[in-house]
Amino acid sequence: MRTYMTWNDEYRNKILTAEEAVKKVKSGDVVGFGLSLDSPTSHLVDALLGRAEELRGVRIVDAVPIRPMKLYDAEFMKSVKDSFTYSALLFNPLNRGLAKAGLVDYQSVNSSDAGPRLGKLCNVAMVSVCPPEAGMVNLGLSNFLSPEMIQGAEVVIAEVNDQMPVVYGENWMQISDFDFFVEHSSPIPEFKRKGEPTEIESRIAEHVASYIRDGDCIQMGIGTLPEAIVRLLRDKGKKDLGVHTEMFPMGLPHLVKEGIVTNRLKKIHQGKTVASFCVGDHDMYEFVTRNPDCVFYPTSYINAPYVLREIDNLVAINMDLEVDFMGHLNAERVDYRLVGASGGQLDFVIGTAWSKGGRAFNVLPSTRKLKNGQMISTIVPRLSPGAHVTVPHMYVQYVVTEYGVADLFYKSMRERAEALIAIAHPDFRAELRRDATWILAKEA
Repeated sequence: MRTYMTWNDEYRNKILTAEEAVKKVKSGDVVGFGLSLDSPTSHLVDALLGRAEELRGVRIVDAVPIRPMKLYDAEFMKSVKDSFTYSALLFNPLNRGLAKAGLVDYQSVNSSDAGPRLGKLCNVAMVSVCPPEAGMVNLGLSNFLSPEMIQGAEVVIAEVNDQMPVVYGENWMQISDFDFFVEHSSPIPEFKRKGEPTEIESRIAEHVASYIRDGDCIQMGIGTLPEAIVRLLRDKGKKDLGVHTEMFPMGLPHLVKEGIVTNRLKKIHQGKTVASFCVGDHDMYEFVTRNPDCVFYPTSYINAPYVLREIDNLVAINMDLEVDFMGHLNAERVDYRLVGASGGQLDFVIGTAWSKGGRAFNVLPSTRKLKNGQMISTIVPRLSPGAHVTVPHMYVQYVVTEYGVADLFYKSMRERAEALIAIAHPDFRAELRRDATWILAKEA
């Protein structure tokens, strides 16, 4: 009598301990982690690092570090540098110590291409997922790059966490897509609001909010400035807003409950909030869990400009560090030091440029303070040495500081410089005008 293996059988046959699973990693492998809350916990990562004496030249490609672990201990990583090297898509407080010690290699990539790139780069994938249901595995709180990385890897190890929320959308994969499962229950890290917006952030938020219209579809990130904008949308009585964004924004559940965000007027995914990953507090996780009106897709779809161009009145709001007279935007480096990432900003700036009624707001305070206490302008004649051009000048539309909004679309170089100087800090405007006169004379 022929017997058939059920999906439960297949799943059970693939369960290993963490120590058994990491033995599938070989010297010279490139091990990719899922982004943010989709990354493996220290339970699995520590088991991998525990093989330092056996392995050589294993490269770990991290996306957004989210959980403290031994991997981010600079002294430890120095001691195993022949066994493991580390690269990341983003620097943050968790891996900053590795950067200072010269132990991080920056992996530059646009969000729309992150999954396909890591799918080709990494031959081993490690992710966190929900327990399987009916032969399918849900990716939980982060879809971002995982599907393509899983499909491209030779070995896929999933850490199964029964505390991971199930989120709908293109967020399911078959058990057969995974080679091994490691069961480990772990609380989902929560992240609270980072205090109140500063006076400067509130003024910038006021400028941006004044450009948002009923029925617009919004993309924004996390932080006190986006939260200030969310509050203003409520205060100004905006209605029928939609959301199509890379990261599920803090404050969104309240806007939905209050009827400010309805997604009713969207041409695609009508009635649904669309994102690729989520980081927040318990209330946010509760809101997205098995909510048919919240759907996650990989950024190869979410951020694709050919998709964004189909969304009318798309509004993108992203933060920058510096802008020059031509409109080149730097969102990555300060004084040769990486403090940000390319992320999805360029994707959405291009997408809004193609969207009917689209608008991209690139926001930054007009000044920043150096370590010695000196204040300098963030509007500059040319980007600083070591800066990255995150967004090239030909796509940039609105640049916003606490002093106003500069619309650079359809403007010549001279007109761009004048518009940017008008929103610079008053203490630097005279100097910037002199620089602009000299540069324009040289380039005439």
